[in-house]
Amino acid sequence: MKLLLLLIAFPAAAAAQYNCSIYKDSSYARACRIYNASDSFFQGSPQCEHWLDSAIATCPGFAPAWHEKSVPYLKRGDFVTWRRILDKSVDLDPRQFLPYRGWCRFEFLRDYAGALKDLQRYDTLSQFAHTSSNDGDYELHLIMALCERELGDTASAIKYFGVAMDTDTTNAGLYGYLHLGVTKLAMHDYAGAITALEHENRVYEQFADTWYWLGRAYLATGRRSRAKKMFLHAKELFNDHTGRYYLHGPYCEKLDTIYESDIDAALSK
Repeated sequence: MKLLLLLIAFPAAAAAQYNCSIYKDSSYARACRIYNASDSFFQGSPQCEHWLDSAIATCPGFAPAWHEKSVPYLKRGDFVTWRRILDKSVDLDPRQFLPYRGWCRFEFLRDYAGALKDLQRYDTLSQFAHTSSNDGDYELHLIMALCERELGDTASAIKYFGVAMDTDTTNAGLYGYLHLGVTKLAMHDYAGAITALEHENRVYEQFADTWYWLGRAYLATGRRSRAKKMFLHAKELFNDHTGRYYLHGPYCEKLDTIYESDIDAALSK
């Protein structure tokens, strides 16, 4: 995993605004109003932290304040402090904050076992609802599939891919079929890999990564000429400066992302 440079000064806070009138307990309602007021300040700033601390002091049971207070520590890479604070919000409201913690453990920490445990628990609490990750990139069953894959259980990974995709293919999101294709490739199911990756190209045809993995699948089946075309197109997209035509994220590299050196190594074969 490669963590990218994290900025200490964040943009304006993105705290979700709550309807404070839903709280019958006066301390929760007051904490809610204080929490909403923190949104006027930059996330992680002393002023924002002061308002969040005030919300927590007013009502220690108001889970959103604990969650929002933890976020700057995650972005700064202080995962120990982030986890200590975030766990309080999860303990108070697991249904709301378990999926967030599970996604963070997957995305930032590559804690696949811990992420899977959180998301499986949430899956039960939510009665297996389809929910997206905090960044909107993944349906949570896809994250569970990738966790199982990285833990070496490809059969369970395929099961979770199926949960996400079989009932509604839109749950595959922008990257789902790419990850399924790479998983099939690792299982030596080359026909399945090609089918999934070609489906990914119908979703979005300008990922260099998809073309690279298609090339790998064709190469594995002996179709060297076709594989070379895939690799050359991947290199063209990777070096296209009009856009970022490859997997990327603001903080961490995504699973199954590739680099130009990977394409060059494949072409050399």
